[in-house]
Amino acid sequence: MTIFDLLDQLAFLRGMPSVVVLLGAAFVAVVAWDMRPAILGVFVHYLLAGLLFVDVLDPRLAVVYTLAGLFVSAMLLVTAWQVNWGRPPAGLSAEEMARLGLARSRRVGRFAVTNRAVVRLAAAVLAIVATVWVWRAPGLLPAVVPETAGYLEPAIVGLVALGLVGLTTSAEPLPSGIGLLLFLTGFALYYGLLDQSIAMTVALVVAQLTVALVVAYLAQARYLPVDILE
Repeated sequence: MTIFDLLDQLAFLRGMPSVVVLLGAAFVAVVAWDMRPAILGVFVHYLLAGLLFVDVLDPRLAVVYTLAGLFVSAMLLVTAWQVNWGRPPAGLSAEEMARLGLARSRRVGRFAVTNRAVVRLAAAVLAIVATVWVWRAPGLLPAVVPETAGYLEPAIVGLVALGLVGLTTSAEPLPSGIGLLLFLTGFALYYGLLDQSIAMTVALVVAQLTVALVVAYLAQARYLPVDILE
């Protein structure tokens, strides 16, 4: 089966259906209180972004970007597993939590929720509302997005907005890194409309992989056992 045969089988997802699922996955990746659904959201977002890149780049270049996204998702998954899904060690005292810069949480059912997580959820909802407004009233990027591919406009705006929400509302490496990765996907879609060269695609792929490596390193350094930090 060639890539073109696969694209024919996925034709029902092309266009706006891809955008809806993509933004839903990105929203989960940003607001999830646990890294497992967040990383699943990142993985799904890369798969659906690949279908959108087919409408922007040569299909073979779009596949390269998608494969890079799968490597990024795998690195995030392994890193999150190694650091206990971003959760601090159990039994920390108030002094230890303050020294580590960890926000206090309160229980809501089975979940531990921080004030920062509530702010992130509210900001992500506002980002989705803004994206829906762009979808209903297109024309924000008329000089870049062709009229025949207007569905790319809410995809770009939504990914950039949700990425900025994830990046600016968390001080932790994993959630803020996920926000940066979403932002880069939106930027890559936008810039792909301006420059379809192989060099630019490679540069954006390298940027994604570099961010994933930096996030993995920072997460490992962030969640060292408390007794090592002393």
